[in-house]
Amino acid sequence: MDNNNEEDLNETIKELANSPNILSVLENVIQDRGFAGTADIPKLVYLTLLTGMLEKPVSLVLKGPSGSGKSFSMNMGKQFIPPVAYEQFEGMSEKALVYLKDLNLKHKHLVIGEASGMAEGNGRTLLRQLLTEGSVRYATVQSTDKHGLEGSELPTLEGPTGLLMTTTAERLHPEDESRMLSVELKDSPELIEEALLAQALGTNRNLAPLNTDAWFGLYGQISEGPKDVEIPFAAEIARGLPTTHDRIKRDFPHVLSLIKAHALLHSATRGRNEDGAVIAAIGDYEAVKDLVNEPISQGLQVAVADTIRAVVEAVQSLRKHPNHYVSQAALSESLKRDQSVISRSVKQAVDLGYLVDSNPGQGRASQLSLGERKLPARLALPDLSAAEPVTAG
Repeated sequence: MDNNNEEDLNETIKELANSPNILSVLENVIQDRGFAGTADIPKLVYLTLLTGMLEKPVSLVLKGPSGSGKSFSMNMGKQFIPPVAYEQFEGMSEKALVYLKDLNLKHKHLVIGEASGMAEGNGRTLLRQLLTEGSVRYATVQSTDKHGLEGSELPTLEGPTGLLMTTTAERLHPEDESRMLSVELKDSPELIEEALLAQALGTNRNLAPLNTDAWFGLYGQISEGPKDVEIPFAAEIARGLPTTHDRIKRDFPHVLSLIKAHALLHSATRGRNEDGAVIAAIGDYEAVKDLVNEPISQGLQVAVADTIRAVVEAVQSLRKHPNHYVSQAALSESLKRDQSVISRSVKQAVDLGYLVDSNPGQGRASQLSLGERKLPARLALPDLSAAEPVTAG
C-alpha cells in the first residue's frame, strides 16, 4: 500500500471511528447490499464478535426453521470482523473441540454453522466448560502396544471464548441456552415479501465487492488498545432487572459485555476516567437494549415472541365455547400462514404452557385450547433515558 492509499484509509477509519452511531453506518451498508428489513441481527452478531476482546465474551445462538435466513444474517454481520477474531466450522462432532491440534480460541469466538453434534452428549458438556470456566481440560484413554490401555491428558483449550452458532432446533438444552443469548428470527408475510423484493431488485444491481478495510482497521485499533470500560450506570440497570428467574444472573454479564463493546467501538467519542478507562454513555446501553431486550425478556419468560403470541391469541378468538378445540389447519387459515410455520409456533406455545394440545402426536389433528399460563406483557431491561442525556446511538 503506497503512502497516499494508507493516508486515505487512515482518514476513512478516523471518520468511521468518529461517527456518532457506528451501528447505523453498518446497517446502511448492509441494507444497501440488499438486506431486507432492519439489520438488528447482523448488528448484534457484529457487536457479539467485538466482545471477544473482553474477559467475558458474549455467546449467541440464532434459531429458526430452514430457509429463515439464519446463516445469511450471521454472515452479514460477521463479514465486518476480521477472520483473526474467530474460528469457523460449518459443523463439528461432539468431541472434536479438544482433539483439534493448534486450535487457538483465546479471546476469539467459535463460529459453528449448525449446532447438531455440539449440542449433544460430551460436546454439550465441553461447550459448557469452555463458556463458563474459560478453559477445557480433557483426559482420554488410548491403547498402546506395550502397556495396553493408558490414560493421557490432551492440551488444555484456553479461553476466554464466545460461541456463535445457528440451529433449527426450537430449544436447546436449558443448561446450554442459559449460557448464551438466544434469538429467534422473526418471520411474517410482510418480511418474506421484503426479502423477495430485495432478491428481485438485486438481480438488476451490479454491486462492487464490499470493501471492509476501514472496518477491519477500526477493529485493529480497538483490539490493540486498552479494553477497560467503566459503566457508571451499571447499578441502575441491575436494580431495574426482574429477579424472579435465576437466569438473569447469566444474562446480566452479557448485557454489560455488549455495553462495553459498544463503548469501545465509540471510544473516539467517549470520555475517559483518571485511569484511562473508556466511560460508557447511556447511549451505549440504549443501543444494546434495542438489540437484546426482546430475546432476554423471552429467555426470562417475562415476554413472548410475536409468533407465539399470534397463535395463542388466534386460538382464543377462534374458540366458540369452552369445549371447542382449534386445529392447526384452522390456525393456518386464520393467520394466513403455512401449516409447517404454524406447527413450530404451536409447539413452542404448548411447551411454554400457553396452549394445551388434547390430541398430541405426529399425524394427529391437534385439538388446541388455552393453557393455564397467561401471556406476559413486559420487557426485562429497564428504561434509563432519564438518567443522563443519550449521547450515542
